[in-house]
Amino acid sequence: MDNKLPIYTGDMQLERTRIVRRTIVTVAATAALIVTSLAGCSSSVPSESMSVLDGNEILTADLGTDVTARGVVLAAVLLVAGDIEKALTKGLVTAAEVQAARKAIDEGTLDMWRQRADADEVTP
Repeated sequence: MDNKLPIYTGDMQLERTRIVRRTIVTVAATAALIVTSLAGCSSSVPSESMSVLDGNEILTADLGTDVTARGVVLAAVLLVAGDIEKALTKGLVTAAEVQAARKAIDEGTLDMWRQRADADEVTP
């Protein structure tokens, strides 16, 4: 009697890969939904700051001293996939940038903030 381990055939390996991929996608989607739904519940919304900009103002308006376009984009990434409270505590982003990021996510204007961040890096 042979005690050989089973050899994975191409079909078995493909099915295993599909199952793992499906699990990862499900977990990631669930996490994104939870973070997005809880984003409005955070206690870190600032009581004082610049008013959050709308539409094309994002590309041209003077930003407050506590807001940078790069910070808004970073805050948006952290809201969806990271620990925003930790980032606030460490000073990686400001409360105003988090507020602007939440609005950008809700209104679909995050790409404008990205464009502004790219433009701000080019010009001194």
